Order: sequence, then C-alpha cells, then structure tokens
Amino acid sequence: MVYAFMKYYPAFLDLHGKRCCVIGGGSVACRKARSLRAAGAAVTVIAPRLSRGMEVLAAKAEVRCIRQAYQSKYIRGSFLVIAATADPAVNSRVSSDAARLKILSNIVDCPSKSDFIVPSVLHKQGLIIAVSTSGLAPSLSRQIRLDLRKKLVEKYTPALRAIAKERRRLRGTSACFARRKHILARMARRALRAP
Repeated sequence: MVYAFMKYYPAFLDLHGKRCCVIGGGSVACRKARSLRAAGAAVTVIAPRLSRGMEVLAAKAEVRCIRQAYQSKYIRGSFLVIAATADPAVNSRVSSDAARLKILSNIVDCPSKSDFIVPSVLHKQGLIIAVSTSGLAPSLSRQIRLDLRKKLVEKYTPALRAIAKERRRLRGTSACFARRKHILARMARRALRAP
C-alpha cells in the first residue's frame, strides 16, 4: 500500500500537569500561554517585559513568570516550548536549544524551525476540531474554522452529549463491545442526519 505524504502527523497532546514554556511576553505569547493553560499545562513564561494580558495571567497565578532574557537553562525539563518573540535570533536559539535538549518546539511564524505547528482550533463542550493548511496559509485555516463553527458546531454538540451519555450507560451493562459499538454508531448516524 502506498501512503500519501503528509507534512505533519496530527495528534492531540495531553498536557495536564506537564511543564510548558512560552518565550515572549507580547500578545501572541499571551494567546499561546492561555491555550496551554486551557489544556491543563503548567506554563512558565520567559520574557523581560510582559504585555498587559500576560501581567493579568501572572497576577492570577495562571502562569509562572521568569522576567529575564531567554537562557536555555529556563527550558530544561520542559515537555514543549513555544517561542513567540519579535526577535528572530532569540527564536532561532530557542529552536536550537530545544532540539539539543530533546524538547518539542514551536517557533511562531517559522514552521521550518519547529517540531510542530499549532492548528486553528474550534472547541465546544468536548468537541475539538483542529484545522491546518500545513503552515501554508494560516489565515485560511482560521477562515475554515469560522466556517465550521457556523455550519457544524450547533449540529454536532447535541449529538456528542447524547452519545457520550449513552456510552456511559452502556458501560454499566452486559452488552459486549461489538454491540455497544453498533448502538453508538447507529446513534451517530441518526444524529447527524437530523436537520
């Protein structure tokens, strides 16, 4: 079998309790820190200056801040690191240091120096849809996400709740795996055919 080449392997990471670093204190870095926190990561921000938004996160103890210029010692032991500074030289150093330390890295606006890219994400009530154009056109990813929000989310989230409830109920019964799978698949088909 011949497989079509994909530039990236799509995956959802469990970041709960994992140390993740954001290099930079501006608005982009703040957005990255917020999304990492929303995923349960323990976020450390490394930047000599912080935006108002980042100051708010620090004041609420949502992130730990190291108010210093970047040094590789600050990222040791991290699961992943995101560089979101306005200085390409710093971002490049973060990429090199992360590779040497075997830490996953994302260098904002520089996919060639990144181990992963961050897709445009739509999430509501347990439903997560990630859209990527493989770094070729991030603005299109955002537009696709907005289009999906308008057209699909209101249709899918009620189905998700109903199927999740039935799945929990079925786990408490003697129905075999194949039977449970059949029931849930039928529910999914019915729910998504509904107007």
